[in-house]
Amino acid sequence: MNSLAKAADFKIFLTLFFLLSAMCCFAQIASNATPLPVASDSAVVKAQVPDAAKYIDDRAELIKPELRVQIVSDCAEIEEKMRIRVHIKTVRIENLADGQNQVEAFFSEWIRSISLDKRGILVYALLPEGAAHGKVHLRVGIGLKYLITREMGEKILNQVILPNNAANNDGIGFLEGVRAIRRMLLDELKRDEQRATGSAKVFDLRYFLWTSKEILLALLIGLFLFYIIFFVERCPRCNGALKVSSEMLKEPGKNTLGLQRKIYACERCGFSRRKKEPVYPPGRAGLMMRLTGARRNVRIE
Repeated sequence: MNSLAKAADFKIFLTLFFLLSAMCCFAQIASNATPLPVASDSAVVKAQVPDAAKYIDDRAELIKPELRVQIVSDCAEIEEKMRIRVHIKTVRIENLADGQNQVEAFFSEWIRSISLDKRGILVYALLPEGAAHGKVHLRVGIGLKYLITREMGEKILNQVILPNNAANNDGIGFLEGVRAIRRMLLDELKRDEQRATGSAKVFDLRYFLWTSKEILLALLIGLFLFYIIFFVERCPRCNGALKVSSEMLKEPGKNTLGLQRKIYACERCGFSRRKKEPVYPPGRAGLMMRLTGARRNVRIE
């Protein structure tokens, strides 16, 4: 009976073993037969090309196609490296006086929609119907107020964008404006990286002393007054300065104290005083005696 039970258990074990082996083989075959999803060339190219609609909305048709590609490329680089969205919008309008409200309304909605902590720069061009020239507005999100001041924005607008667009030369002013913004932001990024790595400038001691000479002079005067008040002996009679001289009574040994007599004399009123003080040996032995104390081998009166 025992042999039959052992044989039955062995058969069950073999059956389970073969079932598990078969399942593993089927799983391996299925994994090999299932093709992995391969991205097509068009999908890869589409992923690499930035979305032009995020950066340009040229409804007034002021920008040539070749300039549009360059502007989109520069704007995409700014967003990739600095997390700042630059958007150019051009529209035609019947009454230029109504353009201010239109710009403010669009900017308020756009700056909330970019999801970059309001780090956005908007260039909004308004062109009246049938006219060759209009007005350009530049708006900066509150997340960039510390980086692009009002004066810097006006300089970019009045010295770069408007002069290049004055001749109606197919939107070259917008390209130059974006490039000026790109240079300014990338320069600021480099300065931040240098400050973070601590490699901005080597410490110059002479420059530091020259720039802080007033503080150093005040510090020296303060130290001199401190020394006069707390360390100069004053005469108890006339409050004059006491002349201090010393006389060695016993030279200090290698591990023993010496003794000296200090004489304080006032040349104004003739007051004098004598005081005996211990003298510590020089070097390490004297330092250790000052720190840990020493047995006095002389009488101090």
